[in-house]
Amino acid sequence: MKLLFTHRFFWPDTPPYALMLREIAGHFATPEAGPHEVHAFASQPSYRDGGAGAPARETLDGIKVRRCFAFQGEKRNPVKRLANVVIYCLALMLHILRLRPDVVTASTFPPVAAGWCASLASRMVGARFIYHMQDIHPEVSVYSGGALGKGVLRRVLTWLDNQTLRRSAAIVTLSEDMADTLRARGLGPLPIHVINNFELTDFDASPDAAASVDPALLKAPGTTRVIFAGNLGRFQNLPALSAGIARCFDDHPDLELMFLGSGQAEAELKAAWGAHPQVRFAPFMPFAQAQSVIADADIGLVSLTPDIYRVAYPSKILTYAGLGLPVFALVEPESRLAQDLEAKGQGVVPQSPAPDDIAAALERFLSQRSAGAPTRIRADWTRTDAMAAWQTLLKSGL
Repeated sequence: MKLLFTHRFFWPDTPPYALMLREIAGHFATPEAGPHEVHAFASQPSYRDGGAGAPARETLDGIKVRRCFAFQGEKRNPVKRLANVVIYCLALMLHILRLRPDVVTASTFPPVAAGWCASLASRMVGARFIYHMQDIHPEVSVYSGGALGKGVLRRVLTWLDNQTLRRSAAIVTLSEDMADTLRARGLGPLPIHVINNFELTDFDASPDAAASVDPALLKAPGTTRVIFAGNLGRFQNLPALSAGIARCFDDHPDLELMFLGSGQAEAELKAAWGAHPQVRFAPFMPFAQAQSVIADADIGLVSLTPDIYRVAYPSKILTYAGLGLPVFALVEPESRLAQDLEAKGQGVVPQSPAPDDIAAALERFLSQRSAGAPTRIRADWTRTDAMAAWQTLLKSGL
């Protein structure tokens, strides 16, 4: 079977999905997965300014990779960003028409456009299309207040995305919460499969990568560190999270809050907490280094603005669990995400985003630890589980 895995970004680009797609595609390129011809299509690395270039064509772990042109510096230039979207989507369609694969996958970036273009080209060549939904648009913008979630633009994007859903042989979401959101569109029965993401591998990691971490970033003896690792973005409700945690500082002088990463909320957080002795900031770093800092912490923090759980899944939960960290999740208690965390004993969820409720939940967590509760958890969803689920999906014939 000829398989084509597609996304705007692919290794050596740095977004998590760029690494994940290499893992999924690489799994199907192994003899154990079956006699498949495996291809991947993406843009040239452009996610971070000054990113490493990559060949336009190469074979990597048995994957035949093709990369189209992309302008560099798109994060600082919206015109370049839009141009890269247009170039990628057109090149993607042409690649599908030329390759004529049996199965095509596409994720949800660029939002709506990637899936729509890939699904249309797949139909034209008779390929089965798998829509791998890392988030759901335009609902993400509806809940976050973005421009894509308003007025005529929202209706047009929903109409286009509904076409993609109808053309899909399989729709993969990361959670039942996301699946419920798709069902609420009223399109009738949809071929939805829930397959979560998994802890990532850093393909660039050297054996001594962890040793290269600045020792000053590791916690001091006797410190209880709660860590938020990843994008310090506007969907994470981080000001509310930090305000609630700070209410525990006086009663717990050993408690330390660390933000590891960068993003749009970084300046606001530093303005509020940068001088506080119990709050630390660490810059973005490669995952091989970041994971040693995360593993050194005691509690992993997850935080989402209201309703985002309906359209996305915070995959950092899987990173924390893979490193043994229990999770403190600021998310609606009625979400299946929250219910699963507490039912499995993997974490705790505040009753609301109010600072008092956040503080009360953290106090409960710290009290449980003091009373002898396990300080580490065991992941119940692994890379092996995810690959087995994808293997089953492909074998099902869609």
